[in-house]
Amino acid sequence: MPDIPGTQKYQGESGRTRASDRAARRFAPLPAEFTFTVDVEEHGATGRAAAATRRLLDLLERAGARGTFFVLDDVVRQDAGLVREVARRGHEVASHGQGHLHLADQGPAAFRAGTLAARDRLADLLGMAPQGYRAPYFSLTPRAAWAPAILAEAGFAYSSSLLPAWSPLAGWPGAPRQPFLWPGGVLELPVPVGRVGPLRLPFLGGMYLRWLPPWRLSTLVRSWAAENRGGHLWSYCHPYDLDAGEGLVRRADAGLAGSVMLWLNRGPTMPRLEGLLRGRRSEPFAARLPALRAAAAAWQPQDAPGALRAAPAA
Repeated sequence: MPDIPGTQKYQGESGRTRASDRAARRFAPLPAEFTFTVDVEEHGATGRAAAATRRLLDLLERAGARGTFFVLDDVVRQDAGLVREVARRGHEVASHGQGHLHLADQGPAAFRAGTLAARDRLADLLGMAPQGYRAPYFSLTPRAAWAPAILAEAGFAYSSSLLPAWSPLAGWPGAPRQPFLWPGGVLELPVPVGRVGPLRLPFLGGMYLRWLPPWRLSTLVRSWAAENRGGHLWSYCHPYDLDAGEGLVRRADAGLAGSVMLWLNRGPTMPRLEGLLRGRRSEPFAARLPALRAAAAAWQPQDAPGALRAAPAA
């Protein structure tokens, strides 16, 4: 039987709507207020981030939501118009740093110079300095415990850079899972994690949001909700997470297996994000800062106390 014109498009839209409905039911235990965040970066050298970022902007507009976009300095330099558009459409623009490298691999001197350069470029472009910073790979770990002092020197109000759990890429097991204040005064907003046995996973972002099977995602949602009644919540994604048309990108930082994982299974991203936004209000971190800071306690790490002092500027 031949396809009726328009049927395939309708069936595709209908299928995505059903997937969004199922996702909304799974996310129902989560709080009504959260922050939708995006790490704006290229995936390799493909030049596809702009179109996918605009799809995310359209998604937020349909939901009447505002978010926080952490923009890598390469994107600021290469596509200033996209960054201006993010701000013009009502979202917070924050810094994702100068290069997509682990903080510990950069070292204090290079991190200071790169972070200041990226901050100043955003300030020149938008007429105001960014309040927020997010480390690549959430790589604020004990080996990079000097970074918050440099962020304080640079004038950042908050960081969203720490995964309070073990991870094969970067993590700080034992760190607080709720917002806290570093000794220099910078507010840290840790990645929300849910428990699965002995593990805690950042279930609301990236490959985890894409790859987790529905039943496991539901378990993690319930786990987080039980441990964080009314707690702070945010999601994260990258433009490439929903770019199903992109080919395989061999990333040196991920290896072949990791590159394949980053490439496949991008279809579930958009309906899951739609379901997460359903019935919720997303506000940028900047709008939530007073309440988040008021509820935050100070934290002095015990595993790297001396490293909290930033190295002298060169």
